[in-house]
Amino acid sequence: MGIITPFFNAFLIVLQVIQWIVLVWVIISWLLFFASQTSFRWRYKQAYVILNQLNDIFTRMTSPFLRPFRRLVPPYKTGGIDWSPLLLLLAIYILRGVASYLYTALLGRG
Repeated sequence: MGIITPFFNAFLIVLQVIQWIVLVWVIISWLLFFASQTSFRWRYKQAYVILNQLNDIFTRMTSPFLRPFRRLVPPYKTGGIDWSPLLLLLAIYILRGVASYLYTALLGRG
């Protein structure tokens, strides 16, 4: 069973990286939204440009993972609220729990 452990650990690391990328993207998108609604974008143009570029980078990184959830619950049907990040984080949490359960069950039999 020693050969399964590195793959399991790598799987958990990938899930954790996706989770952190989604969380950072959500925070950046909130900051960008509030910065665009205030005078921040005119007072600190360079910071606003950097924030916009970071948002673009993280949007491109999270888009493939969020796309299936956006098909299930489109933002235009939920009053403009995008629930896909929350659904993705919930799916990651469930997937991590199922994987841990299967891993411990597999080790218990071996």
